[in-house]
Amino acid sequence: MSSQEQFQPISDFSFDINRAERSQQVRWLVPLLAQPEGRIWFLERLRCLRTPEEAREAKVFHLCFPLRDIFTADYYQCRGHPQLEDQFIAYYNRLFGLPEDFGVQEVWRTAPGGEIRHPAAGGRAGWYDDFLRERVPDQTLQTQARNVRRMLGTEADVLLLTDRHAVLVECKYKSEPSTEQYERHQMMGKTLARRLGKAFHFGMVVQDQRDPRFARIDVPHLLWSEIRSRLDEVRG
Repeated sequence: MSSQEQFQPISDFSFDINRAERSQQVRWLVPLLAQPEGRIWFLERLRCLRTPEEAREAKVFHLCFPLRDIFTADYYQCRGHPQLEDQFIAYYNRLFGLPEDFGVQEVWRTAPGGEIRHPAAGGRAGWYDDFLRERVPDQTLQTQARNVRRMLGTEADVLLLTDRHAVLVECKYKSEPSTEQYERHQMMGKTLARRLGKAFHFGMVVQDQRDPRFARIDVPHLLWSEIRSRLDEVRG
C-alpha cells in the first residue's frame, strides 16, 4: 500500500456486503416459495420425488424449530396427567432411539414437583451436560440423550411439508458449511419425519457451485443466483 493512500470507510450498508443467510433467504427464497410454481421448480431441483400437485399444496416454514415446537406442544398437552405423561415419555423415548423406559424417574421426572423435565429448557432446567453425566452412567445412552437436546435446539432454515415428504433445507451464503451442523440437521430432520409419518429429504442453498468448502457435503443443492433468476421469471 502506498504511503499516500488513505483508508476510506464503506459509505453504507448494502446487500453486497451483507453476510447473513437470513437476509438472503427473506429477500429471495421466501417470495419464490410463496408461489406454487416456485415450489414445484424448487423441489424438482432438489430431486425430491413428488407430484406437481403435492408441491403446489406444500406447506412452507422459514426459520423455525419444528421438532422442538411439536415436542413442546405434546409436552404441554400431557403435563399434569400422570397416565398421559407415562405414554408421552415412552413415545418420545422410542422416537429418539432410546429404550422405552429410559430415565423415567432419573431424567424425565426431575422437574420441581415431579413434573416432566423439558430436555430443551434453558439453563439448569433442561437436560444440561452435567445433569446427564450425573444421572446416566452408560456412555452410549448419555450421548443419545445429549443428542435429544441438540436436535430440539436445531433450527430449520426452510421446511417444506408435502403429503409424503418432510424437506429440510439448509441455507449458506458467505459462511462455511459445518459438518457438525449438517449432522444435527440430519438427526433432527429424520426424527421429525418419523414423528410426522413422512419420508425425509435434505437439500441446501449455497453461494458457489465450485466452493471447496461445500464439496465435503454431497447433497442436492441450488445456487442463490439460480433462485434469483427463477424468482424474476415467476414474477414475470
